[in-house]
Formats: sequence, C-alpha cells, structure tokens
Amino acid sequence: MRRPLKSERLLQALLILASLFVFVYYHVLQPEDITNVPVHTITIKTLASPGLAYATLLTPSDAQYLSELEDDVYFQSIRLLNYQLQHSKATRTTRGIPFLVLATADVALWKRNQLEQEGATIIIVEKLGSSWLQPLTDRWKDIMAKLRLWELIQYDRILFLDADTFLLKPMDGVFDDPASKICKSLENNGEIKPDEPALPVNYLLASHPEVLHTSHPYPPPEWPNFNGGFFLMSPSLQMCHYLTSLLSIPERFDSTYMEQNLLNYAHREMGNMPWSRLDWKWNINLPNWNDVQEGVHSVHAKLWSPGSELQPTEIRLMNMWSDAMEEMETYYSEHPVRTN
Repeated sequence: MRRPLKSERLLQALLILASLFVFVYYHVLQPEDITNVPVHTITIKTLASPGLAYATLLTPSDAQYLSELEDDVYFQSIRLLNYQLQHSKATRTTRGIPFLVLATADVALWKRNQLEQEGATIIIVEKLGSSWLQPLTDRWKDIMAKLRLWELIQYDRILFLDADTFLLKPMDGVFDDPASKICKSLENNGEIKPDEPALPVNYLLASHPEVLHTSHPYPPPEWPNFNGGFFLMSPSLQMCHYLTSLLSIPERFDSTYMEQNLLNYAHREMGNMPWSRLDWKWNINLPNWNDVQEGVHSVHAKLWSPGSELQPTEIRLMNMWSDAMEEMETYYSEHPVRTN
C-alpha cells in the first residue's frame, strides 16, 4: 500500500488541529450560549465603585417652587446635573458612582419620579431646623436637611454638589484628591465646648475656600471659610448627632448662611476637626471665563441668570448651560426614560 506523502500528512495534521480548536472554542472558552439572547438585552455596565456617591438636595424652597411649575430652575438644574453625572459622554462617571437626590417629602411627586426615571437615586429626608435660625432668604429655610447626608452610612464618602453646579469635565477624580482622606479628630482642650457632645474619632470635610467675587485670579485667594455648596464628606451617625446638636444651641453660629456657617463652625481651622482643601481644579464658586480656560472641572453659579451689575454671570458660561440643557432634552428624546 502506498505510504502517504509528506504533504498529505501535513494536511491531515492541520485538519486535526482545526477541529480541536473549534471544539475548545465552543465548548471550553464559551461558558454561555448567547446566540439566542435578544440583542436589546445585552448591555455594557460600568463597574461601580463601592461606597462612593454624588449627592444634592432638592426642597420646595418657597411659595414660588411649591406651585409645581415645570420651569422651576433648581429642579431643572438638578436634572441637568444628573444628566451630566450619569449620561453625558463629556462628564459622566466612569466608575458607576450613583447620584443621590435628597428630597424632602413635600417636593412634588412628579418631580421625584422624573428624576428617578432619568437615573437619579431619590432619598426622602426629614427636615431639620430650630426656632432661632434666621436665614438670609426664605428659600433656605429647609436647607438644614443637608445634614441628613451624615445619616447615609451605607456610603463611605459622598461629594455634595449644590443644585446650581454645572460640570465641564468628569468629577470622579475628586475621590482620589490628597484631601479626600479620612482625618483623625484633634484633642485640643481649648476647643472642647462643655455644652457640645463628644466629637467623632474620625471625620472628613474637604472643600474650597469661599470666593467673594466673579472678578478674581486663578486660583482665587485663600480664605479661612469654605463654601457649603461643594464638599466631600464621610457619613457618620456620631458626626450627624454632633452637627444637629448645634441647632439646639442658640447663636452658636451665625445662621445667616445656615448650614454653611454651621459646618464652618464645626470644621473651623483652629478647631479639633479642621477642614481640608481640595485642589482648585474641582470647583469654583462665582466663576469667570478665565477659570474655564485654566481647566476647572465644575462651577457653582446660577448660569440661567445674568446675575447683577456687581456680580455678573459670564455670558459664555450662560450659553454653555443653555446648550447643555438642549443636549439633555435631545438625549432623553432619543433615549426614552424608564418607567415603573
């Protein structure tokens, strides 16, 4: 009988190897049969970062916003903030970090439902206050509900952003800022008040110095107080108890700027829980166009308003805000929101 030629033996070997490859590919390397799964059920999800969250506060504020008008600018601004954090390709989280909206129970149900349908996580919180508090404007009368952040102990760290925050770049990196680390409370006896409860062993409050005017250099001047519209914190029931206890001590802090002054008192630079400074790139209050050119990631301003003669809003920033609002509405028209 004729012996196979060398070329024939090579061909047989290649056929055997090819068959072996097909067997291994379909029966070993493919643990699931996805051939019958409808295309629309296959989604790509970003891996979540455990324990991290973004958050804001939504309240009815005053009679104007209790009317439930759809042009409630703070509600619309929170919608935009949620869109930027969750959906916009230019600014969305890449770590799957959720966006929490703390809402008081008297916020209109349709507003809460719409935010939830658009991807936000709604958390109903009770109001906090005291009869001696005298806020600068009635719109801030419920703003102490912001202290409920410290009750959310299912999270390790939360970045709070006021409703009128506008994103220019992604924000996830703020959780890696050198100032984002948990601190140990100090034990300076001179700063321990006998009518206040014990401080927690550890805490976190990182922010930026207050900015006093839209006309400023970059970075702005350093001031001892921080702005309460942008800060990184760590939930703690003991810290929550300490902060809320200050509401029962009349005149312990100036209540004109409500929770901002309360937090600045609790985290005063010479106290036992001094606040830490984040890199200026993460946020600036009362921004100007130079801040944008310097690469700031977010700004804190009512960009739907031209401001005042003394504190004008940069027109190019106003245009960016209105363009982003249009982009958001286009996105939702092309990606219908989920409903229950």
